[in-house]
Amino acid sequence: MKERKKVLIVSDKKEDPLFRELFPNTFYLPYVCVQSMVDIKQRLLKEKFDLIWVQKTLPPLEIRDISSSYDIYTILLVRAAVYDQVAYQMRDSKVLVFVVPCPKATMLQVIALTEQFMNQTALLEAKIAKTQKRLNDLKTVDRCKMELMDHFHWNEQKAHRYVEKSAMDNGMTKVQVAGRLLAKLQLRKEQNI
Repeated sequence: MKERKKVLIVSDKKEDPLFRELFPNTFYLPYVCVQSMVDIKQRLLKEKFDLIWVQKTLPPLEIRDISSSYDIYTILLVRAAVYDQVAYQMRDSKVLVFVVPCPKATMLQVIALTEQFMNQTALLEAKIAKTQKRLNDLKTVDRCKMELMDHFHWNEQKAHRYVEKSAMDNGMTKVQVAGRLLAKLQLRKEQNI
């Protein structure tokens, strides 16, 4: 079963049957309603939310700053008269702007699309983190080989073989071996100084 998401609703209404329809308990944790920027900030300091639903007239740039600061997707509902200006201000943020009034079906589609963006972003961030870790591991192994080449006057191939063989002999990864070797070589340098 999918993990239920936590929603912060910014509205003048504390209870609205529409909120229960848009954010049913089967897919969402019980939503939290707040009414002001101060309330939003206080809530975000206390707990983590997956989505902010803003159905109240608040300064759009402050909404964008909160979305950016807390890295939260935000759905901002605005009047048609200010839509173009607000949408332009939010163009490079995680704030999605929509015009009200709009039918419930449209609101449900907006939420579904936002969730797709959230899921795709999470997948991309995980891939980036994995790639960054792999890159850092390669850098560690390469730095170890460079230190071995410098310290023992080996060529790159011999340093590579030494790291690889040490990893196999000790049942460790090349990164683990490289980390230990770098620590030992650093200690030797410090003792010789």
